[in-house]
Amino acid sequence: MKKLNIAIGIVISTLIISCRQESDSLVKTKEDSRAIVQNKSDIFYQYSIWFAFVNKVFDGDLKVSELKTKGDIGLGSFDFLDGELVMLDGVPYRIRENGEITVGQDEDEIVYSDATFFNQDGSFQVKGPIDYASFQKSLNSEMESEHYFYAYRVPVKLDYIKLGGVPKVEKPFTDGLDVLLPIRPVFEAENISGTLVGFYCPEYIGNINAFGHHFHFISDDRKWGGHVMEFKTQHDIDVPWDQKTSYAFDLPKNETFENVKLDSEFQYN
Repeated sequence: MKKLNIAIGIVISTLIISCRQESDSLVKTKEDSRAIVQNKSDIFYQYSIWFAFVNKVFDGDLKVSELKTKGDIGLGSFDFLDGELVMLDGVPYRIRENGEITVGQDEDEIVYSDATFFNQDGSFQVKGPIDYASFQKSLNSEMESEHYFYAYRVPVKLDYIKLGGVPKVEKPFTDGLDVLLPIRPVFEAENISGTLVGFYCPEYIGNINAFGHHFHFISDDRKWGGHVMEFKTQHDIDVPWDQKTSYAFDLPKNETFENVKLDSEFQYN
């Protein structure tokens, strides 16, 4: 009986040690997972570079499925400029040149994008009435420093908005953004509510990204979207913001990027 008790004790001790080890492992796994999420939330991610985009690198190899691992908000353009991209709550919307809005599928490819996990650091209010130019000036005055990066996810109720799309292109790419943007499709709407998704890059970013503020819009009913060109509203705007101090980008891995001549410069926001 004494030997049996000793054997039972050994088994119980082994089980306790095993459970403790498993529990410690689970805790470590959860801590690692939290660390990964935290790292993601701190990074301003970019696919391709502005200098390449300006110089007709209009085919990319970033899949939508991969973009969704980089953030829950984002903006950019789909492959061959086949639609402006605005990502909200992890959903990547495609706004084609005819105004049609669909959800990008995991296998769809993107030529250029900014994305991040929006983790609100603060907010402020811009009093109406206000237009887009005045709105951007207010953002500049409210920034802690113009040397950091910022992400915005701003719900708005607008009296008027003017949005730009992009014209789809085919190879060989002959025209750059300096030619394509002046003839871009334009969409206008009145008395509309939705969300502005945007980013700010400091001027020292140079040709890696477009400096200043850059916003895309998606309406609440998902019928209107695109690059923000103008807006007006009588309403106050509450502006949640997320300051970013980490920046990372991936480059396209294809012949177009490998052989491009980076000789044209062009900036807009």
